Amino acid sequence: MKSEEIKHYFRQQIKKLHPDKGGSKEEFLSFLKWYKQVSENLEKKKKIDIVSSWPLKGNYFFGILELTVEEIALGKNKKFQVPGEEFICPDCKGTGKNQKGKIEMCGFCKGSGVVKIIDNRKNIPTYFNCSYCKGSGTLFTQTCEKCKGKGKIKLVKEIYISIPYGLKNGDILFLPKEETNSFYDLYLEISVLPHPYFDLNNNNLIYKCRVPFWEIILKKEILIHTLEGVEWIPSSFFTKGTPILIKGRGPFLENGNRGDLLIDFQIYIPEEIPLEAKKLISQAVELINLSKKTCKI
Repeated sequence: MKSEEIKHYFRQQIKKLHPDKGGSKEEFLSFLKWYKQVSENLEKKKKIDIVSSWPLKGNYFFGILELTVEEIALGKNKKFQVPGEEFICPDCKGTGKNQKGKIEMCGFCKGSGVVKIIDNRKNIPTYFNCSYCKGSGTLFTQTCEKCKGKGKIKLVKEIYISIPYGLKNGDILFLPKEETNSFYDLYLEISVLPHPYFDLNNNNLIYKCRVPFWEIILKKEILIHTLEGVEWIPSSFFTKGTPILIKGRGPFLENGNRGDLLIDFQIYIPEEIPLEAKKLISQAVELINLSKKTCKI
């Protein structure tokens, strides 16, 4: 059974065996144990190696695997297409020409379908089928749409890759053909796609943002982005310097642990502030200073 089939089977059976649904507790626990063992064995079998380079010769396919920061950090599954089996185009029978398209007379045999060759020594003609039109005297002139004139079609095979933890830009993944049931060994170079606010650095996740100064003053919590989605954190964190460190919320690592989330923020101050707004800010500053003096007394 494949990974997706096993997961589907698990979801079906777990509903039937759950004690809350009338199932046996012993059978439920036994099934969970079985699923854990099967999943671990499947993961071991599908382990992907990271290599330093690909061979200069051999039956392999080399490609670029583009991944987002989230896919690398969370180790998600990724769909990838590789060339599959090659076969004769069924529409054009390998000719590369549209068999229902426009037909013209063969210019080599002048439409006769045969070519006459005369032996000068004996002056005896010999007739052969025209090699261009195969003896038909006509030629199809339009390109076959299915194979684009190549005469052969190469299937595209889709495979799912379980992204290993701890990948970096430029790493090369190696997947033997036995693992993917394809015709080639796979060598895939990792290319990390640019992200608007996330970056990976030294096993940590960097979150870059700008926070308006008034939000830090007026709000109790500030909205941030994490790998799990958007969250609110205390605005007081932004008064203690950058970066803000949130332990264990970064990317998953090879050892099973997680790196940290570092919030690299800038306090946003508009280039132009209306005069009325400046007056209000000045009043606010006076009130703050007055409050400090009152507290000292």
